[in-house]
Amino acid sequence: MPNFRNSTQSTITAADGAVTLAYRQFFNGGIGVQVTGTFSATLSFEMSIDGTNFVSVLATNVNSGGIATTTTATGIYKFDVVGALVVRVRASAYTSGTATVTVVGMAG
Repeated sequence: MPNFRNSTQSTITAADGAVTLAYRQFFNGGIGVQVTGTFSATLSFEMSIDGTNFVSVLATNVNSGGIATTTTATGIYKFDVVGALVVRVRASAYTSGTATVTVVGMAG
C-alpha cells in the first residue's frame, strides 16, 4: 500500500495561478492529480528540482491512457517525479471559470 506523503487542494481562477506541493522523493515517487470544476484553461503539469526553475512533465490520464504535459479537461492524472523538490499544476492559459486541483504525493 502506498505511503501518502502529503497533499494539497486549491482553486485556479487566473492565468499563471497554480496549486503547488512541496515534495521530496528519491525513488519510486509519484504524484496523483485530480482536476474538477467548470473552466476554460490549459493546465500544465510541472516540477522543479531547485524550487525555482520549473519544467513540464508528462502526465498520464488514468481514464484514457493519454500522455501529455497539459490538460484542458477534468480528470485524474498521474506522473513520476523522482528527485523533485516541488511539483505544481499551473494555468499556462486561462479564459474563465474555476479549476479545483488536488495534488497528492505518494511513495511506493
